[in-house]
Formats: sequence, structure tokens, C-alpha cells
Amino acid sequence: MSGRTCQLVALGVLAAVISGGCKTAQDYRDERAEYAVKHFEFARYREMMEGQKLSLKECISMALDNNLELKVMGIEEEVAKEMRTAEMLGMLPELNISDSFTGRSNTPASSSKKVADSGMTYGYSTSQDRNVNYFNVDLALSVVDFGLAYFNTQQARDRVMIREQRTRRARQNLTFDVVKAYFQVAAAQRAIKITTGLLEDCRSRYQLIEKLSKSRSITPFRAFDETKRFVEMEKRLTNYIRSYENSCVELRSLLGMHPGGKILVDDAYLNQVPKFEFPEIELMEQIALLERPELYEIDMQKHVNVLECRKEIVKMFPNVRLFYDFVNSNNSFLYHASWYELGIRAAYNLLKLPQHIKQYQAYSAQVDAEETRTFSLAIGIMAQVRIAHANLISVKERYEIDNKVYTAYSKNLKWALASKKLTGDLSNLELDHMRLATAETEIERLMSLGNVYVAYFRILNCIGIKDLDVGNLNALRAELVAARQRAAEELGKAADENKAKLEKAAADAKNASGDDFKVAEKPVSAFGDIDFIAIYDADAGKK
Repeated sequence: MSGRTCQLVALGVLAAVISGGCKTAQDYRDERAEYAVKHFEFARYREMMEGQKLSLKECISMALDNNLELKVMGIEEEVAKEMRTAEMLGMLPELNISDSFTGRSNTPASSSKKVADSGMTYGYSTSQDRNVNYFNVDLALSVVDFGLAYFNTQQARDRVMIREQRTRRARQNLTFDVVKAYFQVAAAQRAIKITTGLLEDCRSRYQLIEKLSKSRSITPFRAFDETKRFVEMEKRLTNYIRSYENSCVELRSLLGMHPGGKILVDDAYLNQVPKFEFPEIELMEQIALLERPELYEIDMQKHVNVLECRKEIVKMFPNVRLFYDFVNSNNSFLYHASWYELGIRAAYNLLKLPQHIKQYQAYSAQVDAEETRTFSLAIGIMAQVRIAHANLISVKERYEIDNKVYTAYSKNLKWALASKKLTGDLSNLELDHMRLATAETEIERLMSLGNVYVAYFRILNCIGIKDLDVGNLNALRAELVAARQRAAEELGKAADENKAKLEKAAADAKNASGDDFKVAEKPVSAFGDIDFIAIYDADAGKK
């Protein structure tokens, strides 16, 4: 293939690449239409067995396996790992291999002239062939580039761990969302079982009320009130069916399935009241500060900025370049056809130094910002734990109230049915009202019980752990105690600084008002007034 042909082929390939990279609005429209059809059909393939009853554990497992957002995060983790490998390869020295060929139409001849006035020396001469081939091998290592590549590798590793922490938090949030949707479906599913027959009875009572009204057994006002009571009860009971449908759509979406259709869950959890045991609220707060992935993510981002500071310091040094150069030439006029060179080249751009100093100061300020951000987030996480704990207490109290109401309604209904004699239609209407009211209180009780489970998992989600068993708590306590011992010196300095601030504030207030202010003997530190971790012993239990 001639050189002209190669050029034409290369231009053709380049034109095809450029033309293939251009898209119009209609192209995007057509592509989106194809995706719409494919995604719709693919979603329909994700179905479960007809009538399959799923437990909470199975729903969580299916969600973690099938959820598409988690799959996207997993792919992003793999991308971050590949970027880390690429940064590691950036530490390799630069190796260039070149083979060049030059040809001239005429002989590269030249003449020379004496410096003195004697004139020309002799005729034209040459020291180079018309066709010359050079083969070069260059190996170079830049010290600055190597240092930057090393820090880039460390940053890429941090970004991989950041992605892992984001995925971990996404899994926790997905688990909690599945729990909420699961108990909504379970409560609504149980409510449908309770209300299916009652709704049919409720609708059949309209004819009875109309019959009593026509026979003058009740007044029109009484007939209106009775009809209104049944209509309102029917609306409330029908809402449970719509709630079930909405909850099924939400749960199926979380499981990564087509949102249409029903789903059957195991509602045996609603047959018993759970018993949850929690440690001290302060211990749960500190465990949350230890386990929440968001805090790890900020810590890692802070380290990324610290490495940026170090990279700016490296850029302030001269760029020292070590190189090895091997050359082979076929020029017949050369005395040596092959040779190599070893050298060191140093360069320093002084006008870039102010820029690097300012960038270092900017990244250093960003490190301080990350430290403040992590403390701010820690305050917010502790608030979340307290709110979740208060919510659990609230929903438990609400369940106890709903359970008492249901128990009272159920007893009254049983007494009314037990004492029922040969009564008329009016007594049957009253009994129907009692049945509907009792069913409604039972449904409210079931929903309150489901909220108790959800509140428990909300606490676990706020803390950032799977469960609160004794083994995990003891391990976390020991880790926190060890961390407190390592930070004892820093905590002592913080306490002394806080004490000095309080004394100064008291002195200023005394000078301003003339009153005598007293400073507390033990000031409140940033970590609380009481050492809640030291009072725990993993072996002996709580003191």
C-alpha cells in the first residue's frame, strides 16, 4: 500500500469518527423511543411467582440484589478502582521509542570558507547520506511528576473508599425504605382481610335504612344520619384498599420490579408486640458518630484535600528530570553508528511559585472547612438519633393507646353479641356500627404496631448499624474507650481552653455589672459533661 493510499484511508476513518459523533435532536428522540420500549419490556420480565409470600428478610435481600441505583453505584466503584490503577501506572517513567526515516531529493552537500582572507578552501562536500534512518530509545523520569503521580494514587484510593461509603449508606437507606413500605403493605393487607366482608355488609345496609324510612320506623332525619355514618365508614375503609395499592407500587419499585401488580407479604410480625432493648441514648449517639458512612466520607475528602496541599508543595520544587537516550543511525559517514546519553536536566519556573502558594493556602482552608463540616454533621447525626429515639417512644405510646381502644371496643362488641335477643332491625344497625368501629380500631392498632417496627429500624438507620446485639455493643464500647484514651491529651487541652473562656467571660461580666459570678468547677467540654463511655465495662456490664 502506497503512502498516498494510507493517507486516504486515515482521512476516511477520521471522517467516519467525526460524522458518527454528531447527533441531532431527532437522533436523541429516536434513541429515547427505543430505550422506552426496551426498558418497559425488561421491567415486565422482573416478576415474582404468583401468590409467593415474601418475608421482611427476603424483601431486603431482593432489594439489595435487584435495586438499579445500587447497581449504578457498584459500577461507579469499579470505575473508581480502574482510575486508581491508572494513577498507579502514572508513576512509571516515560519510555519513548521512535524510528524515523528521512530522504532527500538532492545530496545534502555544503561548502566552507576560511576565516582568513585566503578565500575558499575546496569544493562542495557532504557528511550525510541522502536517506538516513534514526532509531531512538528515550527513558526519562521526572521527580516532580513521580511525586504528583504518587499523591494522585493516594487520592484515587480515597475516592474508591468514598464510593464504598456512599454505597454502604445507600444500602442502609434502601433497607429502611423497604422496611417502611413492607409494614405499610402488611398493615394494609391485614386491613383488607378485616374490611372485605364488612364493606359488603355496609353497602347492604343502605337498603335496610331505606326500608325503615319508608315504613316510618325511623324519621327521615334518623335515616339521613344512619346513611351518613355508613358512608363515612365506607370511605375510611376504602382508603385502606387504596393505601395497599400505593404501598405495593412503592415496595415493588424498591425491589427492582415492575411497579404494576400486587405483592403478598408475611404479616405475622403484626401478631406480636416486639420488645426492643436500647443502651443509653448518649452511647447510641457516640456509636452513630463512629458508624455513619457520611462522616467517613467527609474524613476521606479531607484527606484528599490534605494530599492536594502536599501536591502544591511538590510543585514548588525544581523539576528535575533524569533521562537515558540511546540512538542508532545508518548514516555511513558517522564514525560511531550507535551511542547513548545520560543526563540530568533541572528547570524552575519562579513566576509559578506565587500561584502554588495561593493554591496551597486555598486547599489548607478547605481542610479546615471539612473539619468544621464533619463537626456540624456530627451535631446533626446526634440530633437524628435523639429524634428517632423520641419517635420510638411516641409510637409505642400511640400503640398502647390504640390497643386499649381496640380492646375496649372488642369487649363491648362481644358483650353486645352475647346479650343479643330477638331484636329488630334498629338493633342490627347499631351492631353493624359497632362491628365497623371495632374493625377500624383494630386496623389503627395494626398500623400503630407497624410504626413501632419502623421506628426501631429508623433508629438503626440513624446509628448506621444492622442491629444492637450485645456482642456488637461490647465491641463498639471497647473501641470508643480506646479512642477516648488516645484523645485524652487533646480532650484535656480542650477542657482547659473551655475553662479559661468561662473564667474570662465571668470576669468580663463581673466588671460590667459589679456582681460576683462563679465558674463551674468542671466545665462542659465539646464532647459532653459526663463520660458516658468510661462507665461501661465490656466484661462486667454496666456499673
